[in-house]
Amino acid sequence: MQEHGDSPDAVQGQLFSMSGDEQVTRGYRGSVASKVAGITYRQLDYWARKQIMEPSITQSHGSGSRRLYSVKDIVVLAVLKHLLDIGVNLPNATSAVSFLSQKSTNELGAVTIVCDGDQVVDCKSSEQLFEIMTSGKAVFAMSVNVIWQQVQDDLSTEDYIDLDEHSELCGKMRRPLEEMAIERLRQKIARQQSEHREYASMHFV
Repeated sequence: MQEHGDSPDAVQGQLFSMSGDEQVTRGYRGSVASKVAGITYRQLDYWARKQIMEPSITQSHGSGSRRLYSVKDIVVLAVLKHLLDIGVNLPNATSAVSFLSQKSTNELGAVTIVCDGDQVVDCKSSEQLFEIMTSGKAVFAMSVNVIWQQVQDDLSTEDYIDLDEHSELCGKMRRPLEEMAIERLRQKIARQQSEHREYASMHFV
């Protein structure tokens, strides 16, 4: 993965610096990560074992241990899947994964990946995109932000592990649909209490 115009001999570590990320408060099991990324669990397991795309929260350490993926991990998995689907070879796709993994979640939203068949580049301007588009090669462009939004939508109804150290359920499984039901019940009780207070104030003044 390189910026368009850089020397092919440039060292990736010199091109892209590690960016700080916000605290991760939710972890997703491999079954959820593979489902949302659109890949099989077997493929997810293979990528993790070959260190192509490993979970950033918890890696598997033998039988019985579970991998935990962050939202950003799942976004990167989905990007990797799309790149392979359009014919990008594994070395280039893996390079793109390494590049995206170094970006913070905020930075990922501004990334547009462009593949011209020979390389995968991070396109930073309309001028750069025009240069690539007029190169005479078949070009595929992918907005990481679009994939990010889709992943977040798909995860909104999936179970997750609560990693928030301030939460009473830290380290335990949470179910979004149950949370929605609880919140609706809280709102119903609050409305009933409000109506009761209004009724009392009208009749007992």
